[in-house]
Amino acid sequence: MQLHGFSILKGLTKILLEGQELDLHNDYEFTQIDYRIAARQLQLHWVRSAGDWVRPSMPPALTLVCAGVQVLKIREASEDEHVDGEKCLSSIGFMWNAMRDDMDGVASHEVSQGCTDLALIFMSDLSIKIAAAEARIHRSRATTITSTTTFR
Repeated sequence: MQLHGFSILKGLTKILLEGQELDLHNDYEFTQIDYRIAARQLQLHWVRSAGDWVRPSMPPALTLVCAGVQVLKIREASEDEHVDGEKCLSSIGFMWNAMRDDMDGVASHEVSQGCTDLALIFMSDLSIKIAAAEARIHRSRATTITSTTTFR
């Protein structure tokens, strides 16, 4: 997977977008999955948290767009976890392609040979694994979105 215009930082919860470090664990809430089957495109949406620790200069919303999706795996959240756990990212990074069935780990913050599947794990144990040609992050205006999953 080729990342365009952003990178994942070593701590596995932050991204670097246009020179700005954005913490997807502490400063953003995950709100929506939108998978367009015919277009082979996945969009993952976050909105800036309302917490008083969040800088107002941070983008109000972010969308991770994966194009050329070849593999999409989603593991449901654990029933034992707190209700807001699906909104809170635990880690983002790359996992070995040979370990597609393992939905629990992240091996690296960088793409390397044989380690190109993007993995996102949330506090609720919700896990998303993506094999795609490329990924971009778009800044956007915040909208009122409740947590949803859309398949088209």
